[in-house]
Amino acid sequence: MKYMIVTQTFPPRTGGMQNVMDSICKRLSINNEIHIFPDHFLSKKYSDSNFNINIHNNFSPKILRPYVKKKFLKIICKHNDVIICDSWKSLNAVPKSINKIYVFAHGQEFLAKEKKFEKIKKSLNRASCIICSSHYTANLIDKLKISNTKKVVIPPTYSLEKTSENKIKSAEKSEVVSLLTICRLEKRKGILPVLRCLSSLNANNLLKPFKWNICGEGLQLEELKENIKKLNLSDNVFLVGKINGNLKQKFLESSDVFVMPSYKVNNSIEGFGISYIEAAAFRIPSIAGLDGGVTDAVIDKKTGWCVDPLNQEQLANVLRDAINNKDQRQKYGLHAEKNFLQYFLGEKVFRKFMDTIKI
Repeated sequence: MKYMIVTQTFPPRTGGMQNVMDSICKRLSINNEIHIFPDHFLSKKYSDSNFNINIHNNFSPKILRPYVKKKFLKIICKHNDVIICDSWKSLNAVPKSINKIYVFAHGQEFLAKEKKFEKIKKSLNRASCIICSSHYTANLIDKLKISNTKKVVIPPTYSLEKTSENKIKSAEKSEVVSLLTICRLEKRKGILPVLRCLSSLNANNLLKPFKWNICGEGLQLEELKENIKKLNLSDNVFLVGKINGNLKQKFLESSDVFVMPSYKVNNSIEGFGISYIEAAAFRIPSIAGLDGGVTDAVIDKKTGWCVDPLNQEQLANVLRDAINNKDQRQKYGLHAEKNFLQYFLGEKVFRKFMDTIKI
């Protein structure tokens, strides 16, 4: 079988969707011929290590890229080939003569201004199936009233594998409770409300010893630096910067609680929250928000805590429970790992994906 991957998100750029598309390409390439149509330059080295992968780089100006992709696809794509698009925008580059189209939907794109809805709806109506990252995303699509297109919920955890037992056991060694956040540093991730709450609790000696490693880059970096100092948290909270690979694994191995109580800010929202599942693979419970698709990833009072970060009283109760109650942490962590293995393991998710696109 021949698969065409039409994408704006792909390595070497980093991010959740980049990991999804990369993992799908590599898994599909084992027994199939793959053609990638990226939006940016993709080195031939990528295909050198994956001999079934063919790269069709597009060097045209951004405004012309969809038209150039469409021209490539018309030449290369045959009637029975399958098209996989990372979003409704990528689907616009697919020629109208092609009808086996599978498109990913994330959530945030459906919170755009109303005048954009007709464009999105028209694009998605062409798809054979819409692959939704969460039930929240599926519900947003229902509101668009797309009549002719099947949809299925598949979590975007294709790249996640089982964590070995010795890696999991390296956590919980220290008497200092280790909190971890890995994300883009932006308002909707809920970091600032947590800082304020921790400062108040710590000043009143209501917490056991803790440290919080915040990993990532973003527009909120300077604001967070200022607040860490102003709130007297310099001895507890550390801005680590961007991490990946082995360093990311080391932080996950040595952490007790993942912290990212995200919330909706304007039209920006968490469509799913793959970071919570990455933590769950290491038997780490999460403090999550309530908005968007987060509740697909974190089950409140079972695999972690779901809380409104703007409610300081609720947030304080969750933070005290997470930091002071080791038995609760470990119980939620075990449930998180079990939930990961049952529903979010990469090979299981990919199997569901293949069942969906089976011709």
